[in-house]
Amino acid sequence: MPRIIALENFQQFLAINLTADPGYDAGNRVIPSCAEIRLVWLQESGVVAHNVLHGRYSGPFAGTQTQANAILTGLGTGAQWTAMAAFMPTQTALGFVQIRDLGAADQPYISSNGAAHAGTSVSAGLPNEVAACLTLRTAFTGPAGRGRIYVPGFATNAMGAGNVIAAAAVTAIGNWGSIIAGILNAQGYLFSVAHFHRIAYTGVGGAQHPERPAGTVPVQTVEMRDNHWDTQRRRGLK
Repeated sequence: MPRIIALENFQQFLAINLTADPGYDAGNRVIPSCAEIRLVWLQESGVVAHNVLHGRYSGPFAGTQTQANAILTGLGTGAQWTAMAAFMPTQTALGFVQIRDLGAADQPYISSNGAAHAGTSVSAGLPNEVAACLTLRTAFTGPAGRGRIYVPGFATNAMGAGNVIAAAAVTAIGNWGSIIAGILNAQGYLFSVAHFHRIAYTGVGGAQHPERPAGTVPVQTVEMRDNHWDTQRRRGLK
């Protein structure tokens, strides 16, 4: 015998995507006086990895291939790079640098054309997903006042006892991170954490989140907080 349920016992509901960001503004991806500076890493598998940095500039945007080459050379040579590259396999390389103006919408990348800078370790490479995390700190607290760089491409000699990052590798990675600001500054960019425009919204619990204008916050320090390996699954084999 069929079961009958009165229609008045049904209640409508609204489907909510709990993973959506209600403050995200897809229509406004411009940040005044800000450039995206992208480091492109070449991995043994052929899958590339990216670190997206940001720099504030003064006056009109004046990015050039010469700037991109200078940043590539600055980050891929010198004592700090040599020390870190000793923990990266020869099949890994800092391949090139790309610069893009975020001060206007839909601007093209300006790419370096200099030689890539490869690792020097003869040890086997760790999986593509494995990364070491550098933390960027500004004068502000909270998530919006910090940034992260997930450096890829390490070799097994960077592994310490207990499956953590070896102490020498921690020091080398931290020292390499400390030179980024100076290299960008030499090319006219103040190393910064970038903020895209965010829309005002009311949270699920009723909290009011005000509109946030687009802008940049200068990075004050770059540090290795711990010796734990991190992962970036999107860099894995496809």
